[in-house]
Amino acid sequence: MQPTTKWTYFQFRKSFDYPLYLRFRQEDLNAKFQHLLTELGFSEIHEKDAKKISLDRTATRVLTVQFASARLNQQINGSDLMDKYGSESLSFQAGTPVYTYRKVGIMAAPTNKPLWDLALHSEISQTDQMIGMRIILVRFIALALADQGILSYWGTVKDDSVVIMKQASSFGEAVFIDWNKKMLFSNGGETKIKSQLKFIRKDKDATHGGIFGREEIISFLSVSTCLLSFQGISSAMKRSILELSANAVATYGHTETSLNL
Repeated sequence: MQPTTKWTYFQFRKSFDYPLYLRFRQEDLNAKFQHLLTELGFSEIHEKDAKKISLDRTATRVLTVQFASARLNQQINGSDLMDKYGSESLSFQAGTPVYTYRKVGIMAAPTNKPLWDLALHSEISQTDQMIGMRIILVRFIALALADQGILSYWGTVKDDSVVIMKQASSFGEAVFIDWNKKMLFSNGGETKIKSQLKFIRKDKDATHGGIFGREEIISFLSVSTCLLSFQGISSAMKRSILELSANAVATYGHTETSLNL
C-alpha cells in the first residue's frame, strides 16, 4: 500500500475570505517557495480548515502545485524558437485553457471548474525561474478573481500610490485592487484605499505631462491588467474600472528605470 499524500494548503488573503487556495505536497515545499507565497499574500491554513473548503462555492479555485513529469518537462522546456514570442503562451488543449511559462511551469485552468493544476519544472531553482513562478501565480490570482472584479497590475505600492510598470521592470511583483472592499494588496501588505486612488505610470517614458483624463484612465486600466485570458477582462472588472476611474488620478512618473521607486 502506498503512503497517503500529505498536502499543505495556503489561502490568498485569508482575512478577506477570498476562496483562492494553493496546495503543495509537503515534501515539495522549500524555503524559497514559502517566502514567495508569503510575499504574494498566501498564508498556510490548518488541515481542519482545508477540509472545509467548499468546491460548490462558485468562486472557489484550488491550484494543485506539483513537479512535472518527464513528458510535461519537455513541453515546459519548449523550443528555442519560442523565445521570439516571449516566455509566456496561452493555448487550448483538449478544450482547456493552458498557460505555459517556458522552463518554469504549465498551468491548466479549466473554465468554471474549481480544481486547477500547475506542473513546475523539475529543476526549478534559478532566480529567473523563481521570478517566472511569481508571474505564473500572479496570472493564477488575476484569472481566478476576475469574475469578482479584482484588478491587477505589474508594479508596487509607494506612499499609498499604485506605481505601474512593465512586467520585466517589476520582476513579477504585482498590485491587486479590490474596489468593492476598497483594498490594495501588494508585496508590502494590505493598504486601505482612501477617498481617491493615485496611479503613477512608469511603464513608458512620458510623452506629455499633466493629469490623465477619465477616458485615458479607463483605457489604460483596461489594457494593462495582469489578466491573461482568451475572453479579455471580465464584466465585473469593467464595472470596477468604471467606478474606480471616477475616484482616481493618474500621472506619468519618471521613466521605468528611475532609481526612486
